Amino acid sequence: MMLLSTLLFLMIARRSWWAVEGKRVLVIPMPHTSHTKYQINIARELRKLGHEVWMTMPDFMVAKGVLDTSDLGIVEYSPDSNVEEHTISMVRDPYFRAESIDVPHFMEEMKQFCYTLLENETFFEEIKRLKAQFFIIDNVLLKELTVIPYRLGVPFAYVGSAYDPIGQRVPFSPVVTPIPLFPFSDRMNTAEKLQNTLVFLLAYLIDHQFQSTHVVSTYAPEMPPLQLNMLVARAEMWLVEMDHILDYPRPSMPNVKLIGGTATGPAKPLPPRFQSFMDSATQGVVIVTFGSYVLGLPKDLGDKVLQMLLQLPLKSIFRSNLTSPDPDKIITAPWIPQNDLLGHPNTKVFFSHCGKNGQYEALYHAVPIVAAPMFVDQDYNAKRAQVKGFSETVDLRTATAEELARAVLKVATEKRYKRAISKASELFRIEFGVPKERAAFWLDHVMKYGGAHMRSAAHDMPYYQFIGLDILIIIMGTVFVAISVFCMCCYFSVKWLCLRKQKRKVE
Repeated sequence: MMLLSTLLFLMIARRSWWAVEGKRVLVIPMPHTSHTKYQINIARELRKLGHEVWMTMPDFMVAKGVLDTSDLGIVEYSPDSNVEEHTISMVRDPYFRAESIDVPHFMEEMKQFCYTLLENETFFEEIKRLKAQFFIIDNVLLKELTVIPYRLGVPFAYVGSAYDPIGQRVPFSPVVTPIPLFPFSDRMNTAEKLQNTLVFLLAYLIDHQFQSTHVVSTYAPEMPPLQLNMLVARAEMWLVEMDHILDYPRPSMPNVKLIGGTATGPAKPLPPRFQSFMDSATQGVVIVTFGSYVLGLPKDLGDKVLQMLLQLPLKSIFRSNLTSPDPDKIITAPWIPQNDLLGHPNTKVFFSHCGKNGQYEALYHAVPIVAAPMFVDQDYNAKRAQVKGFSETVDLRTATAEELARAVLKVATEKRYKRAISKASELFRIEFGVPKERAAFWLDHVMKYGGAHMRSAAHDMPYYQFIGLDILIIIMGTVFVAISVFCMCCYFSVKWLCLRKQKRKVE
């Protein structure tokens, strides 16, 4: 009886320990489905570790109901418009019109979204009532929202795909660290190095809001004014969806963890319709998707993709709202269990726009890629996969159906692609395991112990001091003064000698 009582006491004590240790966490993702999806994956892992997790989500995303948020609390808000569709159309539609993308306009729209949310006192009061003990903020274009945890005096961390050496105070060189706006590798030529460096410098110099106290003083007037970049540097931790296997090696600080792609993980059982189709495809299957934002291709491109699939000896699953011309050979559907399909042994090729989430899923399951990049970071993603040797890149607008089919067959049949991505997949699993679990581990770590032991003095100084600009100015000023004094001494010495010589001549 005593033994049973002791065991019961220990069980109750353990539950109480979790109740004390578990935190109430609020996750603020980008108002975009793909970003919110991988943040949900991390939120679920945090739930397993005993934390109570809430997520902010715009009403239009809640209404779509495409994301499984069971077991998670939702803080719903109503933006002025469907910011997801608006901003995605700004980068998606120009691709189909063969026009350049106005990236600064896109970034400005996201900044205005942040300001609108900061002005929404109803949203802030709802968050305040929640009494969250830790904030997780998407690190892509949402840094202004860091004002919210600052107003509440709550610690925060960043999670996302942005590698931000300024905010993270990471010593780096733009000549070997490509910005994911260009299809550059880490071995750039001189012109690429120049372009990469200039864009980095311009991005830093032009964003005066990041270097001023305006955002904090405007949206948190009751708090001590801080430069936004100083507030951002207070993050307990940065979890960056990058790695050195699919991506390129990048320097980091102890509180910056490169974690790979949190959208991926072990495959789950497929729904019966997909399971029977995949099992019967003994010659292999190509999975075709252009992401959740391109379900409806223009008619000419949609017809071209279907013609390509009909020519292949492989079966196909095509994420699209088009109707399949041959359901026994091609499945078309507006939603597919992408990660689980890529994990099936009969999958031979992933024909993709090369979004980050899908590319990491392909890496995890060792599926070679045919990349058809469209916008934003997809050209960069396609380039890195090609450099690593497990992808070929095509232009969906200019290639014919026959050329697309040849590219798929090349990747499916030439063993070098499978060999390269299989090795990369094995290395990735060894070093990163299941990325969402790794992310949850580090977030749980800083919630328990804080992040002070991983922060350097650099996080408490302005960026110009971190890069030694003030010291450089002092050195240059000292050298300038020394040279000036030396030149003046030389001048007066020469002048004195000349006067003396003239005086002697006169004598």
